[in-house]
Amino acid sequence: MQACSACTAVYVGQDVSADGSIIVARSNDLQEVFANHITVTPRVENEPGRLMPVSPDGKVKTEIPATTYQYTATPFMNSTVVRNEGVHDAATCSNEYGVVMTMSVTAFPNNASLQADPLVKDGICEDTATDLVVCQSKTAREAVETLLGLVDKYGSSGSDIAIIADQNEAWYIEIYTGHQYAAVKLPSDKVSVFGNEYSLEYLSDYEDNITSKDLISLAEEKGFAVHGKNNEINLFDTYSGKQTTADYSHMRTWIGHQILAPSKFSSIYSHNSLYPLCFSPDEKVSLENVSQIFRNRYDGTKYSPDDTNRLDMRVIGSDTTLSAHMIQVFPNLPAEMSCVSWISVGPPVYGVFVPVSNDCINVSGAYGADQPANESGVFDTDKYPYYVFKDICTRCVGPENYKIYGKPVQEYWHNAESNMFTGMSKVIAQAAKMNDSDARARYITSYCNDMQIQAFKDGKQMLNDVAWIQSNNSNTFKIQRNPETHQMTGEKVVIPPMEVKLNASEYGRIP
Repeated sequence: MQACSACTAVYVGQDVSADGSIIVARSNDLQEVFANHITVTPRVENEPGRLMPVSPDGKVKTEIPATTYQYTATPFMNSTVVRNEGVHDAATCSNEYGVVMTMSVTAFPNNASLQADPLVKDGICEDTATDLVVCQSKTAREAVETLLGLVDKYGSSGSDIAIIADQNEAWYIEIYTGHQYAAVKLPSDKVSVFGNEYSLEYLSDYEDNITSKDLISLAEEKGFAVHGKNNEINLFDTYSGKQTTADYSHMRTWIGHQILAPSKFSSIYSHNSLYPLCFSPDEKVSLENVSQIFRNRYDGTKYSPDDTNRLDMRVIGSDTTLSAHMIQVFPNLPAEMSCVSWISVGPPVYGVFVPVSNDCINVSGAYGADQPANESGVFDTDKYPYYVFKDICTRCVGPENYKIYGKPVQEYWHNAESNMFTGMSKVIAQAAKMNDSDARARYITSYCNDMQIQAFKDGKQMLNDVAWIQSNNSNTFKIQRNPETHQMTGEKVVIPPMEVKLNASEYGRIP
């Protein structure tokens, strides 16, 4: 399984979010076709002896507790797993106790640290960690300790960043090498946005932390420790450093800072600037703000590929995003309904986020469908939302396509999501008043499934419309001709923006 080396993650503390929720979000990027879906794994009572995979190939397994908890996830379909000889990768999880986790933001330690403590080939990895941790953790702190305990026991096969949260707190974890890591409790009045790079500097800047026992001593003994303020070890300079900073990742970190705090961060990118892990946003951050980060293509800057035709920019909103998710954790709701995951099963830049609550009994037929292994390589837009939104994005991406198709498509999904964000808040408010937990779960499930069904229906119609207009205007001759003389006029053919005839108000329906 390949590391997802173009991911971007976002954290919003509850004190600076528009609705008081904690928000944990991430895009999951890889260029190839990696079809994924949404699952609800039920609680299991007192069944000892079960195993789950640890290593990237799934051959090394570990025993899990006899009782495990219900959780939602967004794994790869069987058709993708068999083609890539990997494991399903839960990607993002939220369980019945309100614990959420996302991982697989690949980062890059320096050579000195890797030589001192190499990665472990069969160790825990980004593809196995998330559901393995969340299925057995009742709190964020317990989940952090479980993850790091697995690193202690098996080692790590990758260098990754994870975020784990519950209704009370959120943690940020950097796994550097085979056995070295640092986890810090994130402040509730800050936000974070980062690409594929480490950002943690000083442990003393955070209220609480957990580290590997040799994190400091290994660096000291092997001579690669770098000290900073008050002679404290600087983890970024020690385990990573500016020699690992690549524009490919660093620009995505920069634009996230610039979007949420334009008064503090320049609109001009700086390769040499160390953008801090945690910072204060200029205004309260909404779910809509976060969703637009995942669609950002350096809009309005000199780096925008859509405005400049530049080909050397690695944007956040890309056709290589295989999925993305935003998870809200509400501190004041019952734990079993406290999490709402907003899932884009294909690239969100021209796709849509749909809701699934940790209280959902199931998901809709299409979003829950798992393409079987014997259909590997079959691009099926009739049955599976991933393929629909992947295809839409492929057709809309690029400077010319953006103007004709991409922008109208984005505007439609923006309106649809705005209605869903409002609708979901009303649904959970109503659900919180229900005394019957089963009736509440059915009510929430009904709404989430309705939105998923509507999105898939609209997605298929939109794909049809985009394909029709593209085919109807297919012409490699870009110069107009006189219809009477058939002579070229010298004027460039201009195709007007497509008109989306779907009705976004359908997403405002409340059961």
